[in-house]
Amino acid sequence: MSSQHSLQYGNTMIAYELTYADREKLAIHVHPDASISVEAPLGSDFIRIEEKIRKRAAWIVKQQRNFRRYSFEIPQRQYVSGESHRYLGRQYRLRVIEDDVFVEVIRMDRGIITMFLSSKSPEYVKKSLDNWMRERARAIFAERVAEWHPRFERYDILYPQVIVRRMKSRWGSCTAKGKITLNLKLIQVPKQLIDFIIVHELCHLVEHSHAPEFYALISRIMPDWEERKEKLNGFQF
Repeated sequence: MSSQHSLQYGNTMIAYELTYADREKLAIHVHPDASISVEAPLGSDFIRIEEKIRKRAAWIVKQQRNFRRYSFEIPQRQYVSGESHRYLGRQYRLRVIEDDVFVEVIRMDRGIITMFLSSKSPEYVKKSLDNWMRERARAIFAERVAEWHPRFERYDILYPQVIVRRMKSRWGSCTAKGKITLNLKLIQVPKQLIDFIIVHELCHLVEHSHAPEFYALISRIMPDWEERKEKLNGFQF
C-alpha cells in the first residue's frame, strides 16, 4: 500500500509516493515524468525516511530538471534521415534510402544506421526500425544472459527463457518457471546497465522477494549494482 507525501527543499516542494516493502535499504526513484517514488523497508521510522530523502534532495531536483529539460528539447520522432536514435548507450544518425529492393536491409556503421527500404514513409520507417531494434534486443539480451547465468550454477536454477516486449513501468520481470521478460527500451542503454536488470531477475529466480537474502545475493554477484541502478534511473531516453 502506498501513500502520498511531500517535503520542502529550498523553494521546491518535493512530492513523492511512499511504499513500504520487504527490502533492506531505502530506494528513491525519479521517473522520466519527474514523479518520485520511495520504497522503504518494512517498519522504517517515517522521520528517518524523510531525513534520507532530504539528504538526497539536491540529486532529486537535479534529476527532475534533467528529465524536464530533455523532454522539452527532444521533438517528437519523425523517422527521417538525420534524426538521432540511441542504441546501447550511443547516439546514431538515421539514414533512410528508398529503393526498389528485393530484400530490405538495415545496417549500422560509424555512428549511422542506414536503412534500404521500399518506402520512406515515417510509418513504414518506424515499423522497420522497431522490428530491427527488437531483433537486436533479442540477440543482445540472450548474449548477456549467457554471460551471467554461469555465476548462478551453484543455485541450481533453470536456464531462463527470455522474452522481449515493451513495458510501461518496469525494466523486467520473471516467473517461478524461469521465464524472464525484459523491456525493449533497454536496447538503448549501455550493456552494463542491461546486465544489472538481467542479474536482478536472475537473483529473483533464487530469492523471489526483496528480502535481505535477495540483496545479499545480488551484492555477491554484482557488488556495484546500486551504482548501475542509479545510472539506469537517471538515463535520458
